[in-house]
Amino acid sequence: MKITNKITGLALSFVMFMTACADLDVTNTNAPDQSRALASPADVESLIKSTFLTWWQGVHVTGSGFQPMVMGDSQSSSWGNYGMREMSSEPRAAINNSPAWGYAFYIEDPWYDLYGAISSAKDGLASLKAGQEGGKNFLATAEDDKRAEVFAKFILAISNAQVASWYDKGFYVDGDTDFSQKIETVDYKTLMSSALTALEAVVSDAEANSTVSVPEDWMQIPGMTMADLAAVGHSMLARYKAAVGRDASERASADWADIASHATKGGTFAPVGDGDFWWTRTQYYSAVSRSWGRADYKMIGPADKSDGYKNWLGDGSDATVAGRKAFSIVTDDKRISAGDAGDGTQAAGLYGLNEYRTRLIASRGTYHQTYYFWNRQSAYATTLVGPMHDVVQSELDLYRAEAALRGSDAANAATFINNSRVTIGGLSAATASTPVGSPSDAPSALDDASLWAMLKYEQIIESTQTNPFVPFYHRRGHGDLVKGTAEHLPIPGKELEILLMDSYSFGGQDAIGTDGTAGRKISPFDGNGGFRTRGFVIEWDKVTPLTDSAHK
Repeated sequence: MKITNKITGLALSFVMFMTACADLDVTNTNAPDQSRALASPADVESLIKSTFLTWWQGVHVTGSGFQPMVMGDSQSSSWGNYGMREMSSEPRAAINNSPAWGYAFYIEDPWYDLYGAISSAKDGLASLKAGQEGGKNFLATAEDDKRAEVFAKFILAISNAQVASWYDKGFYVDGDTDFSQKIETVDYKTLMSSALTALEAVVSDAEANSTVSVPEDWMQIPGMTMADLAAVGHSMLARYKAAVGRDASERASADWADIASHATKGGTFAPVGDGDFWWTRTQYYSAVSRSWGRADYKMIGPADKSDGYKNWLGDGSDATVAGRKAFSIVTDDKRISAGDAGDGTQAAGLYGLNEYRTRLIASRGTYHQTYYFWNRQSAYATTLVGPMHDVVQSELDLYRAEAALRGSDAANAATFINNSRVTIGGLSAATASTPVGSPSDAPSALDDASLWAMLKYEQIIESTQTNPFVPFYHRRGHGDLVKGTAEHLPIPGKELEILLMDSYSFGGQDAIGTDGTAGRKISPFDGNGGFRTRGFVIEWDKVTPLTDSAHK
């Protein structure tokens, strides 16, 4: 089976041009000659069609998706791939933003892919507009023109929003951006605000043209229309409006009534994989490799009815963390275990499986080790052909639950929480009389937990193994990241070198409590600086076949 990871050279040229122009005011020698590169309507339509795949690759295909999973403790790993060991080890370390770091690509790839999508969408819009001079259609019909226009603007909006959700700053670029003028970076709040304003306009336009079809090969979804695209847009608006907050205060200040409105109008979203360009690295490797798809105890432990998780957490000191050992939890959550398998072991849950082995190397920290493996996407990983879930209904329901809690509506909050807690997890129902608690409550699935604790648990377990960034967004926004974890990434060091700017980073123990959780400027790395060279080896335990009899 072939799996191809497309590297977009155009994205690199585009970003290098933008960053250079930002302060150096140089001529754009990298820009393609549009009259040659986009010589026909078919070329333009093909370019616009390709932009969603580039966005998808920036989110789901680069190995960078493993970073938010381990930084947000939905997954545990001590393997070196994609910098997982460095970014998940405790005490947390600062992000190494040196271009010479062996895993610098995990910082660079989303940046390049997202701006590659932006570049192509902008070029496509410009050619479309130029071809419509005199009031004529550029493509075959007015409907084709409208589809291409709305789609390109959709990609511009969600790409800018993704940059704002993951990096501390970026360049806001839309169809009207003039590259002949100096381009400045803007902070994540400004970038997200502009992106979401644009996305709201896209949704309105899509709804006004609801019957226009979106061909299957544009998003790998059959039978799609602009009405469906609008629903996806509403889902993205709910997600990014909730996700932009870097701490509990910022998340609380979001317009939760608006978020709930978009979540209500939103729809699920799952392109169909083909095992070639259309695939998801995180869902595939987490399911096919039992040594990569390890469920962090901070994710599943809140469902433990015994004292196992409480003892594992201890007082949170460095000594306690270093002494943590894998254990079997006792839970009624059917997503983690379906109960006794009949031989004294736990039967596989809907999302997880107790293997009674750890697979991770003890010398790298036994606190990384866990008996549990994520099997939620095993059906997809078996063939790489099938739905690749990005937005699931429970994500939208839980935004509505959070909005209800923030609006003092315990009854509706309980209803939306129960959609996953009871219907999927098989747990006892929350009710309007369940103690509301506080947004600072630790996640918990237990019967005596508060509504806030239940909500936070549902948000992290229901989003795991879907979009790889969403569990991290929830942890970050609720203030639940492990101390010293970076709240976002810096502009990649490669780009900072082009800008002649000092390297900077986030995360680490020396800067706990500063902006970005650990925002600080650091000195340039000299040589290898104690870090890895560009060479690295792929690390994992021998893959256990999905048909293994242990997969109960």
